[in-house]
Amino acid sequence: MSKKKDFLLELIRREPVHLTAEEIFLRAKSEMPGISLATVYNNLGALAAEGRIRRLHIVGQADRYDRCTDPHEHLICDCCGEIRDLSIPGLGQDLARRIGSDLRSYELNIHYICEPCRNGNPASTS
Repeated sequence: MSKKKDFLLELIRREPVHLTAEEIFLRAKSEMPGISLATVYNNLGALAAEGRIRRLHIVGQADRYDRCTDPHEHLICDCCGEIRDLSIPGLGQDLARRIGSDLRSYELNIHYICEPCRNGNPASTS
């Protein structure tokens, strides 16, 4: 793995939130000033294709990147945009049983309003 790809993977793994490519670029640039946005995009694509990170496609938003590649779902606040991981045990097996076939992958994004937003104190936007 290249030095830049390695660096980006470690950056994503140490972040507790789901970052966009631009957010990753800004964080990376502070530690590696010579890195370009194109390099970040190219390496994020490669890392996702290798299964080392997970790309989240969310309608109406920039793609975000998840350090956790284990099967899990996401809660997305429609007010502040916060994304949280959620695990629903047995969901993958239940879906495979229902479709009567091996399940290769699935994405489940559950939209809701988080408690801080319901209480008038929006959470962060990542």
